[in-house]
Amino acid sequence: MPDRYDFANLSPIEFEGLCVDLVSAETGLRFERFSEGTDGGVDGRHSRANGDIILQAKHYKQSTWSDLQKAVRSETAKVAALNPAEYYLMTSQTLTSARKGKLVQLLGHPSVIAANIWGRTELNAYLAKHGEVEKRNIKLWLSSAAVLDRLLKNDIAIFTEATYDEIERILKVFVVNPSLSKSAEILRATRCLIISGPPGVGKTTLAQILAAEYSESSWELVSISSIEDGFRAFQSEHRQVFVFDDFLGKIRLDPAALARDDSKIVRFMSMVRKDKRKRFVLTTRSYILQAAKALSEALDDTAVDVAEIVLDLSTYTRELKARILYNHLYHSGIDQAAIQALLVGDVVRQIVDHRNYMPRIIQWMTDEVRQRGVAPIDYPKVFLHTLENPDKIWEKAFRQHISPKARILLYCMYFAEQERWPKPGVRLDQLRVFFDRSIVEFGEIAKQAMRVSMFEDSLREVKSSFVVVDDGTANFINPSVQDYLSRETADDTILSTLARCVPTVATATSLWKKTGKNLSALIRAKVADGVLISLIEGRVEGRLPLHELANLVGDLILAAADRDTYCAQLRRMKSRKHFWTNEADLPALVDMLSHGRFSHLPHAQAYARYLRLQIYKLVSSDREYAMELEELATLASNLGSSKIEMPDQFFDHFDRAVAESVDILDVGKIRSGEDPEQVIGEWLEHIHKIETHTSTSVDYFKKREFEERIDAIQRYQDMERQEEEYYQPTLRSEPLARPSTSSGGFSNSDLQSMFSSLKKSE
Repeated sequence: MPDRYDFANLSPIEFEGLCVDLVSAETGLRFERFSEGTDGGVDGRHSRANGDIILQAKHYKQSTWSDLQKAVRSETAKVAALNPAEYYLMTSQTLTSARKGKLVQLLGHPSVIAANIWGRTELNAYLAKHGEVEKRNIKLWLSSAAVLDRLLKNDIAIFTEATYDEIERILKVFVVNPSLSKSAEILRATRCLIISGPPGVGKTTLAQILAAEYSESSWELVSISSIEDGFRAFQSEHRQVFVFDDFLGKIRLDPAALARDDSKIVRFMSMVRKDKRKRFVLTTRSYILQAAKALSEALDDTAVDVAEIVLDLSTYTRELKARILYNHLYHSGIDQAAIQALLVGDVVRQIVDHRNYMPRIIQWMTDEVRQRGVAPIDYPKVFLHTLENPDKIWEKAFRQHISPKARILLYCMYFAEQERWPKPGVRLDQLRVFFDRSIVEFGEIAKQAMRVSMFEDSLREVKSSFVVVDDGTANFINPSVQDYLSRETADDTILSTLARCVPTVATATSLWKKTGKNLSALIRAKVADGVLISLIEGRVEGRLPLHELANLVGDLILAAADRDTYCAQLRRMKSRKHFWTNEADLPALVDMLSHGRFSHLPHAQAYARYLRLQIYKLVSSDREYAMELEELATLASNLGSSKIEMPDQFFDHFDRAVAESVDILDVGKIRSGEDPEQVIGEWLEHIHKIETHTSTSVDYFKKREFEERIDAIQRYQDMERQEEEYYQPTLRSEPLARPSTSSGGFSNSDLQSMFSSLKKSE
């Protein structure tokens, strides 16, 4: 039977830690651990009166039997000087009885016996015997073939391109750090966890590791791209871990969009926190989280703060930064001459202490494919230059490695409307139209020379390097590509050209929003002209709610050079194909037309009066059906936040509409498969909005019935929690890191010692 582990995924430092743990478990003795690198022949020591027990581990990348003999021969003098009572030698190589005898002979000390020389087979046998050591060494079991195969078949693979090599690479370079144990603790205590931080600090990797740990304990992984996915997949009797990667990146950060999604996210968190069989992990960039919390009362709720772990660079100690760099160098395919050049002088210290240090840059600069063409002697200089100029990560690939057509494709993808459900990303059919128009408009090709294959060829260029493609949609490979493109596209030629090519009103909205208010009035005017001309000439498809389309068109007119002409042209065009009307969402638009920023535009007051009439008709007594309570709550909230005034007769109709809507609600008729607590909770939330923003009072006894039912459900859940065992896997979160012997933190000498094992002996 082959050995379960070959230990290739462990660095020499991690291998030493594993060996010390394993000998400690087998002997029942506590071993002192030492700093990495030049250790004087001691990786672990147990001191006692009749002589020390010494442990030494030998593990080198792609080492041979000849390499091992050479390394052991260099230990002979050290063993003689230490004169231990017992000596353990551990290696990841497979050893025969004859080879063990040879090692005993080379060391030539009475403390060295064959039984205490452990090779790969012995290490695997002792790991099988001491399961707790295997569990503590997370990188060991996570990268076993069985676990990797399971992850590839599970939703965890959605985080990456779902390849064996990609998941294996992530696990090889991962450094177990305090963020893991802290995250596991929060998840265990609150069942919900938000991991936030700047781009490139390892948010998604941390979510992957946490999800993989639960998967190993037989929890079902559910990777979601919208909160609706979570509600649909929620099964009360199953142990489930929901993972929502970059969750706020999939929500437009404007009040209208947040109003639709933020309260749902918080409601879903509430469901998870009340169910011992559920966990919810979300990741987001920190600046997006802060912006969303500024706009959203729901996301600024105390319950969200409790669940939040901010994974910023302050969590990366100097030692952890060094370990991340060490692991990436050790497992990289970079030319060994380049690595040796990096280890000369003070370069490693400069990298570890650099103000722009981030794991994503370390990953990029240790990727053999991306560093091809860099001479080994120039590698240290290029590495430091990239840290000084982080944009260079994408700039070289963007400017030198792909064609102009592929660059235009990335422009289009950046500005295209992102789908949120059922598949996140940009739909390829819409992207194709945007791209085909743009390469002609940019002058890359004449319209008559267009070929169907140009889109596929350009997409193939950026696939896997800039974007991932899945089931008819394209997504950026990670957020830093978008961060780079946001700066690259802040150019009047690019923006105004793309504005003339937008295929849908949703893409026009996305482009205008990303144009940004910090650009000059001249650039904004050019973009506005381009979009308005596309609309007027009928080259834009798609529909939006009227209030969203009116906001877009109004902003474009205000920014354009010739407002009156555009207003006249827009009045003559048939625009109804571009919108539908949600009357409950109209108050803010009426407000802007009557008193706000659109009030001075031609015919604004007349249009405001027309829309006010539509709001009135919404609740009129001519209806033959009861209105939805949610629609009435939305109308109440929007009226409460606007300045428009409605007549008393309107509120008489509104009161009757609310009474009718509440009267048909029946807790006994909640459909099978729906969560009663969630449904009734939403009813009470709508009632609260109505009573807060209007003078309407809802039937007391009906409301009291709902509140009592919620209380009964929660009491039953509390009893369940007390009576049943808490469902929680034993998370393998203990760090492999050994404490430095330096009392002043991780010193420069500690740093040099750590990287000394990467240096090739002359």
